[in-house]
Amino acid sequence: MSEFAQRFLNEDWENLPQAPRVYVGAFGKHPAWNDHMDDVGLLTSSLVMLRRSLYGTGIASQIESAAWDRAGADKTLATFDHTLVWRRGGESLTGRIWSSRDGIGRALFPMTVVVHTVGQRFEFLSQEVAPALETARAGCLQATVATPVLASLAEAQRTLRQRAGVTDSVGVVDSLIGIDGWTAYFSLDRTDLERVFHHLRVNLGLFAPGSNAWNPAEGPAKSRCLRLPRVPGSNAMETLNAWLSFLETQVDPAVPLLGLVHREATWIDVIVGEPAPADFFVLRANLLGAPLVTDVPYQLDAQGLQRMEPLLADIVRRRRLPTVSILNGQPVLENREAADRWLARHRNGGRTGFLSRLIPSAGSRAGSRFDLRAT
Repeated sequence: MSEFAQRFLNEDWENLPQAPRVYVGAFGKHPAWNDHMDDVGLLTSSLVMLRRSLYGTGIASQIESAAWDRAGADKTLATFDHTLVWRRGGESLTGRIWSSRDGIGRALFPMTVVVHTVGQRFEFLSQEVAPALETARAGCLQATVATPVLASLAEAQRTLRQRAGVTDSVGVVDSLIGIDGWTAYFSLDRTDLERVFHHLRVNLGLFAPGSNAWNPAEGPAKSRCLRLPRVPGSNAMETLNAWLSFLETQVDPAVPLLGLVHREATWIDVIVGEPAPADFFVLRANLLGAPLVTDVPYQLDAQGLQRMEPLLADIVRRRRLPTVSILNGQPVLENREAADRWLARHRNGGRTGFLSRLIPSAGSRAGSRFDLRAT
């Protein structure tokens, strides 16, 4: 089983009551460094794994293989300008990626600033973390030497830790941010939702709740990419929470979900599972380079429509997220309970994280990573 599947966004925080619950990290290209900048603030295992997956193997593989160049300008975006949310249970990584260059003018790689939060509601991510990231980005863009870059990142971490407060819990309650607009929009025409449910049933069965098919005993875990429509007028954080919250009701809640939204895009990309390097092609792909799932003209059979009808009713008539997964037919609450047990079993089974070596433990305290309620 891969380290990512066991440890990513699954640190043993209950055993680290003295550890802060907010960490700001940065990496990539900046004019203050003549090559890749020194990694800043990557104290948690999850921040290190994010850097390795997104940047070290993901973006790097696309640049080294000239994947975006070979696709052509008509199928690609000109810049990086993304907001990301990567989450699992009660932990989240929220970040900004933007086009940048190093001190000698090389501009292929972007700069990325990421905030790792533990036990914080999405309201905190939307209202505090996202603005702090924009402020840090502005500071980095203005800086020409390293000192103000480091100062901007340190100030972001100081402010967010102060506003986050102290929490003994890792689990967080569901957020309604973006959900009302999402259900209202997709209630106008069921076709998109029918195609999404069909796509999940046909292509994401290995991520069904209770299945370990996505996570083989040897090698990396599996992944799938979804490109989904963005609700017109919604901001990036509303879009991210709505689609990630929906998918968390359908796939196994123990599976990490990465959402990526370009500032100017009319879509959201979601990577389910452990990303393969090629999955990050979507970062610079426009709709010609990677079409929407909802644009695929699926032929839906009567049996499939019957299976999805109760889930559609939750969204269309009750204006809420589904309470049952189409992938295993079980209630979301039961799937979350099973996922919580799975995460707990593997939380202590991997290699000890950086924080565990830096901060003394104070005994394990059991706690759920999920608020066991369905929105």
